[in-house]
Amino acid sequence: MINDVERILKEKGELIEKEMLRVIPKNGIPNLQDAVWYHLSGGGKRIRPVLAIMACETLGGDTRKVLPFSAACEIMHNWLLVHDDIEDQDEVRRDRPAVWKKYGLAHGVNVGDYMSEKVYELVLNSLKAGVDEHTTMRLLQETVFTCAATAEGQAMDINLRLSDKPTEKNYFDCITGKTAYYLMLPIVGGAIVAGADDGVVSRIKQFGMKIGPAFQIADDLLDLTEGKGRGEIGCDIKEGKRTLMVVRCLERCSPSERARLLGILNKPREKTTDRDVAEAKRLFEKHGSMEYARKKAESLVKEGKASIATLPPKLRYMLGEFADYLIQRKK
Repeated sequence: MINDVERILKEKGELIEKEMLRVIPKNGIPNLQDAVWYHLSGGGKRIRPVLAIMACETLGGDTRKVLPFSAACEIMHNWLLVHDDIEDQDEVRRDRPAVWKKYGLAHGVNVGDYMSEKVYELVLNSLKAGVDEHTTMRLLQETVFTCAATAEGQAMDINLRLSDKPTEKNYFDCITGKTAYYLMLPIVGGAIVAGADDGVVSRIKQFGMKIGPAFQIADDLLDLTEGKGRGEIGCDIKEGKRTLMVVRCLERCSPSERARLLGILNKPREKTTDRDVAEAKRLFEKHGSMEYARKKAESLVKEGKASIATLPPKLRYMLGEFADYLIQRKK
């Protein structure tokens, strides 16, 4: 199943670059367009644009009409990553220097800003691809809402790193905002381009509210096992992030262990050692936090699949396959 999804990602992902090139040339102002393509060529899987294409196709829509919106979703994702690396002080992205580290902080901020505006240009290019004005406006509204919700979720994530009493609700409020909406957007947009009715769109949104958090939990687990292409294991611990594993461990550990874990999380990143990361991971394993997180992700996927039980079979199958892939992948 994982191999099938990765094959689809490769085949459909190749359709996206041409659309991105329409609005972002590879040669242009130094430290701008070249920096964008440096980031885009880093090996991303193109999951979000492919989800838009597949949603549109499985509902009988025209692939050509959804391509600009699909590319917008990919640019949005990568713009957010460029700024996320700055906010988290991550120096490595996909096993090479992050944009801000390679081109400088000022250029890193500007590159992200530039990409953010290209998102809206691409959405509006839906008109040139034959999408009517009403549908294009719906795509634009969904995009604006998603960008704002993601920024709100990111603010909650940054704020939560200062809390010594994080709750599971705090965690889920945060990741719903910063992950669920913009993972859901391409599926919703693909369905809208295909002419899906409001009932289908509503159920897709219910699905996204489950799958987005499941994806984030799986990503948090990857950070502790395989790493996330940042050149090291445990970046989230070094950044002081209050992941679900942290929340669960703090609820179950002894007062001395709690003080030790918070001491590690509250250290400045540059002073957090690999030994600190190993100690935090040991506490997670001792108190079953990682297994708890795995089961929570699996449960959310089951709930997400249940929410789309009445969708057209082809769409339901495609979404189910991608949901499983998102929590089972190893990189």
